[in-house]
Amino acid sequence: MIEVFHPLLAHRFGGVIVAVFIGLAGVFLLKWAQRSKSPHRGLGKLFAWIVCGAGGLLVVGALVPVVTLAYLRSQHPPPGELIDVGGYRMHILAEGEGGPGPTVVWIPGAHEQGLALHHLHVAIRGEVRSILFDRPGTGWSDPGGFPRRTATEARELARLLERSGEQGPFILVGHSYGGLLAANFARRHPEQTAAVVLLDASPPDAFVYAPVYGSGALEELARAADREGLAKVFGVWGLRGGAMAEPDSELEELLRRRDGLLADVGEAMAANRRRAATSFAMASIFREFGAGEVTETAPGLVVYDGELVDLPVYVVIPDGGAARVVEPLGLGEAAAARAVNFLERARVRYLDVSSDARLIHTPPGTGHNFPYEAPEFVVELVLGVVAEVVDGPI
Repeated sequence: MIEVFHPLLAHRFGGVIVAVFIGLAGVFLLKWAQRSKSPHRGLGKLFAWIVCGAGGLLVVGALVPVVTLAYLRSQHPPPGELIDVGGYRMHILAEGEGGPGPTVVWIPGAHEQGLALHHLHVAIRGEVRSILFDRPGTGWSDPGGFPRRTATEARELARLLERSGEQGPFILVGHSYGGLLAANFARRHPEQTAAVVLLDASPPDAFVYAPVYGSGALEELARAADREGLAKVFGVWGLRGGAMAEPDSELEELLRRRDGLLADVGEAMAANRRRAATSFAMASIFREFGAGEVTETAPGLVVYDGELVDLPVYVVIPDGGAARVVEPLGLGEAAAARAVNFLERARVRYLDVSSDARLIHTPPGTGHNFPYEAPEFVVELVLGVVAEVVDGPI
């Protein structure tokens, strides 16, 4: 139900508007109770005062993030340009003079802001032109329209690149969920695509048919994102204890490494994450795979076998296989074996989208988040793809 209110709640003053409406409803109820002849008018007045009080508290709570975000924006202005893509603006950071090779466009996993791959962007911008961008609702981009859909974001990216004056064709590099967007862009704009590098990209199969989590887990992530968004809207997000990694766990180590790699933009990223729009955009895009949505969205979402024709597609998957993902789930032997089999096959699903697809394994010991575990490997790979596009296969 909350999806209906995403456009309002994602707006900077959305929480204030909602809170004022609740307060006015309380005033209306109070006036009604005062004129009522009912024997229960006392309870009516009490309820009206409660609603008025709640509205007042919510107004104060909603004003806190408005003021906080205004201050943080002044401290962390957008490093790139804000480009109108059709009534709302998207942020693009394009750097590097480049040589004869195509420009590289980075797309982070989940529904993250562009700075999530800033360390890779910095590593190559001295040799090629490199682009980071914020999907609507993330980073410095405006919320854009709802619901969020991958097909929509592929069109928005094309419009952003065109209106910013960037010249294609481009090499699209997408990690995880970002790989899904990269493949969708390439399908719609093959003339603007020189190559696609899929860093353990998420195929739709992994969400719809996975035997261990599937679309049900995405729905729970969407609900969690909605709750987080509401907490941000009414100024209580900073008071809630988020889910933390267990001390000395693999996840905690990964987060430490990621924070270290992104230390120079860490404060700006943290400021951007305080936006409620970020949470609601993520909730909306995750619902694309929901049971009531996927049958409608799939034709515009899935890149079918052969649809990229002969575009160079580099399918990069972790060397360790899927067992590393499945083991922490605590499944029985038979269920674990089935899950590993499915995930390992889903990971190479993109090999069938082009006649020129190549499979590449990451360094030993790395997992799904290898762009943070082995950034040097990713940089070398992408620069190699640039050279190959310019000079042809070695």
